[in-house]
Amino acid sequence: MTRTARAAYPRAVIHDRHDSRSGLDTSLRKSGAGQHNWGSIANERELESAAFEDEIHDEEEVVEAATENISSSPTSSEGGKPEITRSTSSLSDDELEKARQFRKNAFKKTGEIDLTAIARTSAAVSTSPPLRDDKITRSTSAGL
Repeated sequence: MTRTARAAYPRAVIHDRHDSRSGLDTSLRKSGAGQHNWGSIANERELESAAFEDEIHDEEEVVEAATENISSSPTSSEGGKPEITRSTSSLSDDELEKARQFRKNAFKKTGEIDLTAIARTSAAVSTSPPLRDDKITRSTSAGL
């Protein structure tokens, strides 16, 4: 058997480095322009100008949509900022103290830990500043 006859077998074709493994024609060349280097340099200016026009058109649509939303918004016609309201704690000082005691002793008990009760008492150990007027006026007058 000659070398040319052996080269015709499928296994030999797979191992042959000169043939394309994917079966596609290797004469197809990338010309170096466009996305992923497909295309030609002759079309580069046309492609870039089309992309630029598309970008301008997209930006105009975004601006138009934003102006429509602003003009139809009910809050924009009223002017001014909405008033900020702070929620006050609904727990009394006695309830806060009981919650602190519960959280201190929660892990000392043997048996199962009640995570829902611990979550309910989280307001007792909150690190938010107090909303009392006397503490606020003292802290602001001390800074002056």
